[in-house]
Amino acid sequence: MEYDRVTAGDIRKVLESLIKSKILIKLRLAGADYEQLTVLTGFRRKLNRTFFLLGYPEGFREAAGNRDAWEIDFEFTGPDKIPYSFSTTGGDLYQGQLCLPLPAYINRNQRRKFFRLEAPDGTMVAFVCRQSECHEHVVDISVGGALVAMVCCENDSQNGLPFEIGDVLKDVELFFPSVAGETRVKIKKAIVVRFDHGAADAAPCCGLEFIEVDQGQINALTEFIYTYQRKLLRSRLRPDL
Repeated sequence: MEYDRVTAGDIRKVLESLIKSKILIKLRLAGADYEQLTVLTGFRRKLNRTFFLLGYPEGFREAAGNRDAWEIDFEFTGPDKIPYSFSTTGGDLYQGQLCLPLPAYINRNQRRKFFRLEAPDGTMVAFVCRQSECHEHVVDISVGGALVAMVCCENDSQNGLPFEIGDVLKDVELFFPSVAGETRVKIKKAIVVRFDHGAADAAPCCGLEFIEVDQGQINALTEFIYTYQRKLLRSRLRPDL
């Protein structure tokens, strides 16, 4: 079971996806036998900090008692069907809601079912972005998804990337270069599951999960991945071949 962390501006994007998809979030008060489901309703700026707002759960006042600071753990399953968790400390009431500081990070439970490897140089993905076709470089690939460097969309956009976590892309097409000729794989639907922001001078990467693919296309992608993997292994074991 793999875990990674959502940090910086992506924290708010993940939480915004809960509002957009109306997803329940589990709240657990540390040091008390208290657990409830609630919903995230919005955000508030206060003293140059961002806070998130939650529906006030039943019985919270009695469970919290006279504590000086609330220590609260949260769990939820995002629109990408991946479990998340985070903790935060402090907060108060605002207009009948819980008003809590954003966490330093959110844990994402990456339960990968598919083997993933670095994509061959020149591997591209095409999809429709703002009513025009966009081609991006694929960083790594598996039968279940891909990590894509968003150079084209970032350069064309004045307000960041054109989609958010939980958005669905349709008619995505992968292009794999090879000596024998280009291999193409068509993905009917893919969902945006994460963003990775690396160095300041590097394009952000977007994680896609393939959610609707014809069996014939799955077979073609599987065959390409394992053929390419065998080629890599041979080159490492026998670099003269």
